[in-house]
Amino acid sequence: MSQTYDKNLNPRDPKNQPKNHSSHQAKNQILEEPKPIAIDGFQQVLEMLRIADPAFRESLLKRLAARDKDLVRSLRKDLENLDR
Repeated sequence: MSQTYDKNLNPRDPKNQPKNHSSHQAKNQILEEPKPIAIDGFQQVLEMLRIADPAFRESLLKRLAARDKDLVRSLRKDLENLDR
């Protein structure tokens, strides 16, 4: 299915703007500071390893141990604690 594009359409023209926000709301959204996203990389990796196929998990941990043995020890310890 092909979409057509009107090259004469001005995206800055207010009548071509999305209708889901009032202009006041849209201006406030633009002026707001972005909210930080909390990321806990260790916990996310731990969760990924927990649900991973055992063969894949071991393969990944062995490759990671070549770079950071302390990290792998910590991951293995926490994985054991999750299994209890």
